[in-house]
Amino acid sequence: MKKIYKNAELSSRERARDLLSKMTIDEKIDQMVFFEKIEEVYDDIAAGKEVPCRCGMWADLNNTHRDNPINVVQDYFVNKTRLGIPAIMGFEALHGLYYDKATVFPQNAGIGGSFNLELYKEMCEIIGEETRAVGIRQVFSPVLDIPRDPRWGRFQEAYGEDPYLVSEMGAEYVKGVQKSGVATTLKHYLAYGAPENGLNCGPTHVGEREIREVYLEPFKKCIDAECTSVMPSYNEVDGEPMHSSVKYLRKLLRDELGFEGVTIADWGGVWMLMTKHFIAKNHLEAGKAALAAGLDVEEAKPSGYGDAFRNAVRNGEIDIKLIDEAVYRILKMKFDIGLFEDPMSHSEDVLKMHSDKSVELSRRIDEESILLLKNDGILPLDENKLKKVAVIGNNAKDSFIGDYIGKTQSCVSFYDGIVNRLGEDRVLYSKGCNHITTTDELVDDAVKAAKAADVVMLVLGDCSPSGGGEFGRTDKSDEYTVGEGFDAHDLNLSPSQRTLFEEIIKIGKPTLLIYYTGRACAIKDAVDRVNGFMLSWGGGEQNGTAFANLIFGDKSPSAKLSFSLPLSVGTLPCYYNYKVSARGIEKKPGTIENPGRDYVLSSPEAWMPFGFGLSYTTVLYSDLKAELRDNGEVAVSVCVENAGDYEINESVLLFVRMMYCPITPFIKKLRKFAKVKLLPGEKKTVEFTLTDEDFTYIDFDMKPAKNKGLHKIYIDNLECEIEI
Repeated sequence: MKKIYKNAELSSRERARDLLSKMTIDEKIDQMVFFEKIEEVYDDIAAGKEVPCRCGMWADLNNTHRDNPINVVQDYFVNKTRLGIPAIMGFEALHGLYYDKATVFPQNAGIGGSFNLELYKEMCEIIGEETRAVGIRQVFSPVLDIPRDPRWGRFQEAYGEDPYLVSEMGAEYVKGVQKSGVATTLKHYLAYGAPENGLNCGPTHVGEREIREVYLEPFKKCIDAECTSVMPSYNEVDGEPMHSSVKYLRKLLRDELGFEGVTIADWGGVWMLMTKHFIAKNHLEAGKAALAAGLDVEEAKPSGYGDAFRNAVRNGEIDIKLIDEAVYRILKMKFDIGLFEDPMSHSEDVLKMHSDKSVELSRRIDEESILLLKNDGILPLDENKLKKVAVIGNNAKDSFIGDYIGKTQSCVSFYDGIVNRLGEDRVLYSKGCNHITTTDELVDDAVKAAKAADVVMLVLGDCSPSGGGEFGRTDKSDEYTVGEGFDAHDLNLSPSQRTLFEEIIKIGKPTLLIYYTGRACAIKDAVDRVNGFMLSWGGGEQNGTAFANLIFGDKSPSAKLSFSLPLSVGTLPCYYNYKVSARGIEKKPGTIENPGRDYVLSSPEAWMPFGFGLSYTTVLYSDLKAELRDNGEVAVSVCVENAGDYEINESVLLFVRMMYCPITPFIKKLRKFAKVKLLPGEKKTVEFTLTDEDFTYIDFDMKPAKNKGLHKIYIDNLECEIEI
C-alpha cells in the first residue's frame, strides 16, 4: 500500500502532516537548514560513501560542470534514505538564473523603467522554465526592496522607488516563475533599502506607519499572488533585527498578512544575530531567537540551527511544536511544487535553454529599458554620414550587466553592438580608463581616438561582481564600484572617469555619454556638457545590439526613469513620492550665482524625476477625464497621440494626490500604468479603473482607511479633480 505522503492524489497538507508524523528530531531539523554547496555531498555520494541524510535544502553555486550533479544527489536522497525525501536545490535568479547556460536579461531597475508587464511576464516564464530544467526548484527572487539611498550598492536590484510599480513587477515574477513548479522567495523583508549612511545591512530608521505606507505594499501584493517563501533582511528596525523579530515575522507577516509559506534566512542572517547585531551571545541563543520569530530555514550551513540547537530540542529546552510548525511548512512547500514527483534535472530541457526566443526577448526588453535622458539633436545618428566613430571608456567592451548573474559566453557589449552595425574599420576603440584608476597612456590613447572620429561615444559607469558580495566574484578585480557590499560615498564620476571625461570634452567633438550604473547617479555637470545622454541600469546579453538599434534609429527609446536622479549626495533622499511638507517650505531654492533658501545653493528637487524619459517622437496627452461610478470606482480616461515620425511603446503613468487627509498625504502616488503601442500619427484612448485601494491611507490605528474628499489625478502634464 502506497504511503500517504507519497500519494500525489492527496492534498499537500495531508501529505505533509503524514510525513511529519514519521520523522525523527534529526530528520526534522535537517529540513530546516539550507546547506551551502551541493559539491560538499556530491563527491562522497559519487564515490559510493554513505552521507548524512541532510535532504532539506541545498545551494547549487554552479561551481561544477559535472554531468547531472543534482540528479546524483537527489537519487541518493530519494532512493537510499529512510523516508526518501528529496532536497530543494535553490539559487539566485534575479534577472536570469545564476547559471552559465541561462539567458541573461536586463537588470531590474531597467525592467521597472520599461513599465512593460507583458514583456516581463514572458521573461519570468522563461526564467522559471530554465530554472526547472536544471533541477533548481527555489529561487531567491523577486527583490521587493524600495531603495531610498542610492549610495547603497544593491540599488540596481530593485524595480524602482515606487511601491505600486514594485508590487506589480514582483507579482508578475511570482506568477511567471512558479508556473514551472519553482518556488519564489520574496526579499528582503522588510525596509532593507534605506540603510543608515547607505551602508549595506545598516539600521533602517523608519516608523511603523512608513513601513505600512511604503515598504509593505509589494510583499502584500506578492503574498496575495501566492508566493511560496519569504526571506527576512539583514537590517534592524528600531532595534529589532528582522531575523529575530516576532513583531514583523510572526505578528505582521503571518498573523496579519496571512502568509502560510516558508521563511528562509538570508545568507548568514542567523549567524549575524550573534556577530553583527549582538542580541545573542552564542549560536544556540541566535537559533532560539530566530525560531521564536518564526524563521523556518537557516541559510547557509547550520549555525543557529546546528548541533547545540539539536541537543536543546532533544532535551526539551526548545518546544518541539515550534520545530513541527516550521518543518510542516517546508514539507508542504516541497509537495506544492511537485518535488516528490520529479526532483531531477532534465538534459533534454537543458538543451533548450538560451533559445533564440529567449535571446531575442532579452534584446527587446533592453530596448525598452535603456533611457534617453538628453538629446540636443545628435540622435538618432545617420550611419551613412559617419566615417569614423570613437567608442571610448571603461564600459565599452566590459559592459556592466548588473549584479547577481552568471557568466555567459554570448554577451554583446556596447562596442560589439556598434562594430556589428558599422564594421570594425569605422570604429576606433580606446579603453581610456579603468573603473577607478587610469594612466596617462590610457588617456592619451583615448584622446587620439576621439580626435580622429566624427562622433565620440563615451561609455563610462559602474563595475560589479557577477554575484552578491564575496561569493560571486569571478576575478580578483579591486575596482568594483557597485553591488552587494560595494556602497559609495559619492554619486558622481569616479576619479579616473572624471579625468578621461575632461580630456575628451576639451576636444570639442560631438559627444554621446553612455552611462552604465547600478545606482541613481548625480552627474549633472557632466551631462550638461555633452550632446546626448543615455543610461543603462545593467544590460542583458544583447545590450550592445539594443543600444545600436536605438542610437541609429531603428527604434525609438521609450524607457522612463524608475528612480529619480539626484542633483548631488547633499540633496538625498531623492524620490518623487515624498510627504507634502518635504523638499522645503520656502520654495526659493538658490544657486551659487543667486543664493536662496531650501537650499541656499541648490534645489532640493530631483535633477531628473521618476517617470522622465525622452524619445525620438512627440507624444501628446489630452482630454483627461475622471468619473465617479455608482459602485464607488473611478473611471479615468486620457487621449494619447503620437504626433511624431517614430513608432513608440509609450508608458502612460497615472498618479493620485490626496489634497487633504487626516494623516499627512504624499505629494502624489503612482496608482496605475499601461504600455501603449502608437504608430506615427496614431491616437488612442487609454482607460483606467481606480478602486478604494487607490484612495487609502494608514490611519491612527495603523489600518488602511479610505480617504474621502478632494483628490487630484495626474497623467503626464495634465490634471483633473475628483471628489470621493
